[in-house]
Amino acid sequence: MKPIVVTVFVALAVLTSACGQGNVFSLEVGTCFDNQDSGGGEVSDVPIVDCADPHDNEVYYLFDLPSGDFPGSSSIDEQAGAGCLAAFEPYVAEPYNTSILDIGWLDPTPDGWDQGDREIVCVLYDLSLAKLTGSMQGSGV
Repeated sequence: MKPIVVTVFVALAVLTSACGQGNVFSLEVGTCFDNQDSGGGEVSDVPIVDCADPHDNEVYYLFDLPSGDFPGSSSIDEQAGAGCLAAFEPYVAEPYNTSILDIGWLDPTPDGWDQGDREIVCVLYDLSLAKLTGSMQGSGV
C-alpha cells in the first residue's frame, strides 16, 4: 500500500520543453503540463503540453477551500490531500493505492489567500517520475 502523498506542488522542478505557458489560475481539468524550475519560489505559470505528447502532470480536479482567515499551510495541505485523494479514483478509474500514479496540488499562498484565491488544483503524475503520454482520465493505471 503506498502512502498518501503530502508533497505540495508550490515549487515545480525541472524545466522541460512545452508548447505554451499557462497561468496556474486558469488551469482546467484535463490540462497537461511539464514541471518548471521555479528556483524554490512561487509558481504562476507552467509549460502547457498537449496530453498526447509526453508530459509530467495532468490536472484532474479543482475545488475551492472555504472562505475565512488563512487556515495555515498544514490545514491547507490536509484539506487539499483529502479533496484530491477523493477525486482520484473517479478520474483515473483505478484506486489510488494500486495506481502507478501519485498526486500533488497547487495551493494558495498567504498573499494569494488575502486576494481571494481559495482554489486547490489537483494534479497527478507517474510515481516513478516517468513522462505520461495521453490523458490519464479513465485510464485505469
